[in-house]
Amino acid sequence: MDIRDRVAVVTGAAAGTGRVIAEHLAGLGAVVVVADTDDRLAREVSAGIRRRGGRGSAVRADLLDAAGLDAIMECAEQLSGPHILVNNAGGWGAAGQAYPAATPEQWRAVFELNLHAPMALTQRCLAPMARLGGGAVVNIASSAGRENGPYASPEYGAAKAALIRFTTSLADLPASHRVRVNCVVPGWIGLERALAQVAAMAEAERARLPPLIPPADVAAAVADFIVDDSLSGRIAVLQGGRPRHLLDAS
Repeated sequence: MDIRDRVAVVTGAAAGTGRVIAEHLAGLGAVVVVADTDDRLAREVSAGIRRRGGRGSAVRADLLDAAGLDAIMECAEQLSGPHILVNNAGGWGAAGQAYPAATPEQWRAVFELNLHAPMALTQRCLAPMARLGGGAVVNIASSAGRENGPYASPEYGAAKAALIRFTTSLADLPASHRVRVNCVVPGWIGLERALAQVAAMAEAERARLPPLIPPADVAAAVADFIVDDSLSGRIAVLQGGRPRHLLDAS
């Protein structure tokens, strides 16, 4: 798929990795829908895209609310899309504690954001993408979904593991809908909060960490999945200090 002039929805695009992805796709010529719960920051990102000669439109959307999904689809369809969906929004949630201390409502909300929302928005996009001649969906998971040791948020790790399997389960979707779904699985991304956490560590602890993943590397992996029409149901792993690689399809 040629990214130029395609309408690309990026969730969680007002800050962090989502912002980097949105700006990268805009730089490649996409018309970007900057979707986020933070309306002010989303408008700032879209305005910045336009100042640099790109095309962007902001939409305030809570992915846990059907009305938020409606708002995203309405914005994308007004722009004659969607052609591209990047399910980037995610996180540990706002509870401040994780399973088993978190209540069922709290840890269920983490599942809703990291798994249910990408599944629901992908489902919403399938029919319009098919009508437009095909589309590309890229899910952003996490190394937390592939590791097998203790993890501070079991619900987040489990949701991201399920998102990876959701992706591989859709490998044959091009045959029925002309839509390809792939997934990027980065390690710890070098955003401001991560950099501050690493800086606060003891020197010996820092020395044991792999290098943080530059957000630009995640954005590049997303773009590569979009343009490569041969890839469907594939997983790209980004590990600090190692080249990006695709997991075996079998």
